[in-house]
Amino acid sequence: MDLLDKRIAQAYKYNVKDVLEALKTSKHGLSTHEAKRRLETFGPNLIEAKKKVTPLKIFLYQFKDVMVAMLIIATAISFLIHEVLDAVVILIILVLNTILGFLQEYKAEKAMEALQSLAAPKALVIRNGKEVYIQSKDLVPGDIVVLNTGDRVPANIRLVKAVNLKVDQSHLTGESVPVVKTSEKIEKDVALADRHNIVYMGSLISCGRGLGVVVATGARTEIGKIAKSVQEQERETTPLQKEIANLGKWLSIIVVLATSMLFFLGILFKKDITFMFLTAVSLAVSAVPEGLPAVITVTLALGMQRMAKNNAIVRKLSAVQTLGNVTVICTDKTGTLTKNEMTVTKIYDSVNEYNVTGTGYKPEGVFKLNGKIVNIKNKPNLIMLLKTGVLCNTAYFGKDGDVWNVVGDPTEGSLLVLAAKAGIWHENLKNAYKEIHEFTFNSERKRMSVVCESKQGVFVFSKGAPDIMLDLCDKILINGKIKPLSKKMRKKILEKNAEWASNALRVLALAFKKLPQKNQEFKEEVVEKNLVFLGLVGMIDPPREGVRHSVELCKKAGIDIKIITGDHELTAIAIAKQVGIFTEGCAAVTGQALDEMSDKDFVETVKTAKIFARVSPHHKLRIVQELKKAGEIVAVTGDGVNDAPALKTAHIGIAMGIKGTDVSKEASEMILVDDNFSTIVGAIKEGRGIFDNIKKFIKFLLSANADTISVVTTSLLLGLPLPYLPIHILWMNLVTDGLPALALSVDSKSPDLMKRKPRDPKKSLVREIALFIIIAGVIDAISSISLFIITLHFEGYFITKSAYALSKARTMAISSAIIYELFFVFNCRRDDKSIWELSFRDNFLSNKKLTYAVASSVLLQLLLIYLPPFQAIFKTTSLNAIELGLVFFFASWGLFIIPKYFHKELFASKTVKYKS
Repeated sequence: MDLLDKRIAQAYKYNVKDVLEALKTSKHGLSTHEAKRRLETFGPNLIEAKKKVTPLKIFLYQFKDVMVAMLIIATAISFLIHEVLDAVVILIILVLNTILGFLQEYKAEKAMEALQSLAAPKALVIRNGKEVYIQSKDLVPGDIVVLNTGDRVPANIRLVKAVNLKVDQSHLTGESVPVVKTSEKIEKDVALADRHNIVYMGSLISCGRGLGVVVATGARTEIGKIAKSVQEQERETTPLQKEIANLGKWLSIIVVLATSMLFFLGILFKKDITFMFLTAVSLAVSAVPEGLPAVITVTLALGMQRMAKNNAIVRKLSAVQTLGNVTVICTDKTGTLTKNEMTVTKIYDSVNEYNVTGTGYKPEGVFKLNGKIVNIKNKPNLIMLLKTGVLCNTAYFGKDGDVWNVVGDPTEGSLLVLAAKAGIWHENLKNAYKEIHEFTFNSERKRMSVVCESKQGVFVFSKGAPDIMLDLCDKILINGKIKPLSKKMRKKILEKNAEWASNALRVLALAFKKLPQKNQEFKEEVVEKNLVFLGLVGMIDPPREGVRHSVELCKKAGIDIKIITGDHELTAIAIAKQVGIFTEGCAAVTGQALDEMSDKDFVETVKTAKIFARVSPHHKLRIVQELKKAGEIVAVTGDGVNDAPALKTAHIGIAMGIKGTDVSKEASEMILVDDNFSTIVGAIKEGRGIFDNIKKFIKFLLSANADTISVVTTSLLLGLPLPYLPIHILWMNLVTDGLPALALSVDSKSPDLMKRKPRDPKKSLVREIALFIIIAGVIDAISSISLFIITLHFEGYFITKSAYALSKARTMAISSAIIYELFFVFNCRRDDKSIWELSFRDNFLSNKKLTYAVASSVLLQLLLIYLPPFQAIFKTTSLNAIELGLVFFFASWGLFIIPKYFHKELFASKTVKYKS
């Protein structure tokens, strides 16, 4: 037996006899001996999980980061020069980052376990001609499997027999309703979702029964292929992670070169070797932005908390920032843009067309005719139509806590909800009409009928495809009276059916008749004949509230939205039009069309199409990969197993919390608690705000650290004493890189955040802010060195070489540098406006943490100047009012750095390739 045989690999295209022959089996099943042999050949029917990474490896991986390595070295050096406090602070930062990173990575790889849970534990098979239960893992190709309502399909199975069989395969295809399955062969190539004679592993039998032969097990099933795909996808580092890694590398090189150069320059100018070594080491510790990893972690973690309060749970810290850069959202339709709750929106009785309000399973809504609310009690036609929809029905509708649910077929459930809106409840009606016979629905009949007995007599109630039902009707109910069904009426009804269908409504026709007597033999050809036509109902899975507004916000933010669904093209287009994604001139394409395209056409289609319908998991994954190749930052939303590979491949995967499968949740970075597409917009705004704050922090931190090396280098070249002692450098690092920097990282959001286009991820953050950092650093250095030289001159140091004069000059220089940075921090808050262009409230009250942090740091510096214990430790001298005034004057230069002149490229947005 060859599994590559087309009769097995493409079993849907061959008749049952050919498939059984290729699998060397029969309807009597395999023998125990043969099944055992095949199990050894093909292996167990399991989804193999990849070898797990040990916790130790995950822990050690946290130390690969360059910034972390620099912090370890800085810690060691701090201990060597007896700066224990600095060393302890850096060590705490290291430990926190390592623990957080470890916990995130350890939780991330659980997708395989969730996939395993979809496999049915037992299966009913025919072995040796008898029905027996076996472990699903022991199934082999060629096994004959018996399928009943409620069963989980244990493998990929080609149906041999199907009786009223409906299967929920939404976990693979995204279809909103169970699919009718038959055993008939299909003559042509069709997409996975249209292979009506195949049932797939993990699908659920909604109703009916069937018999089939196993054609694929384990890794060869669709779920198995998805599992392999998920395993093979490696997480990419985010743009910010890459940027910080590159920053760490460059900083380490620059710091080592600069401090080494300073050390040897000091020796050249005959400075004390020990003093120069301590100075160089202090500069190195100061130049390393030890707060950077911690602030990024804290900023992202706080962002996660805010997002969780707004129904978005982020599983990975990096995903918070990634959201802010998203350029394309690839969204599923069913359950994401829509409620996944079929809703009747229209009724037509051949005379009037009624609109029904309300969405989903809540029995709230009214019936309208020409915009006016209709009193159902005065509409006998509508009452009979609603009763027929309830009685010819196998679904159950009820309330579970505060939530209304439908058990059974969603289409039938929508008819129960429709009737409930009119005050007709299925429990009461079914008590009054006792069902005595049923003609079940199947793909050949395309209709269902029930015979019921009541006090008024015996009736047949029917529903089905409009064209089929019309052929069975010769009368029509108009204004409560039965009249002949004319050709003109038939034509009007069929035209209405075509109109609704073109708008993606699922259309059913309903009919009834009174039977002459109870004690008769109920024959299909007799009972379902000469029926009285009642009308049409049109239903659709409606869009969620607020989605259209969210789509508009995405357009303003320069984010393109594409629908990728397993559902039908017309249905997807209808929903896309309602929410504003699909407009005139937009393109939609099917999975089958994608298969027939050349690679070049596929690339172009991915760029231009708004809707991809009837697609397989492979298509979805390929679309995401192509978008990434085109330079897009891709977010993928989804709730099914079919979404898992794409969720993991995307820059950020977003799973649904309520209706999402465990597989999709484990493969994602973010979970929407309320399954609401609109929640994504809030998350994107949060992500953009977080990136802005990280950028503000980096600007401030690098500007503050750059000036210290410049001042020391200039002093050496000018033959001056060093303005800063090693302890001064470490103090400056502590006061400015501490609370003010941390407060800046939790700054309020800019009001124009969602009016900007997505930031180009290829654009270097450091290059973007480099000019600002250089200018700020140079002005700071000039300010400090100028004040240092002026003080030395007026204190007569150049003549007397007085230690007091040098101490005062150093006190002035260090104070000016620190307060400069504390003033300058307010100009790091906005890229387009300086402190002078904002109101007092915007400057000092919109981020009170920053105001308090700056005030605290100024107070600490004043203590350093005037408190004797601090003077003894830091070798500082008290300043008089004029000297303190000079310090604040030179420090105020930081208030005059106008940000917008040094951010020329900030608002040069990425070219949006697709029309929104």
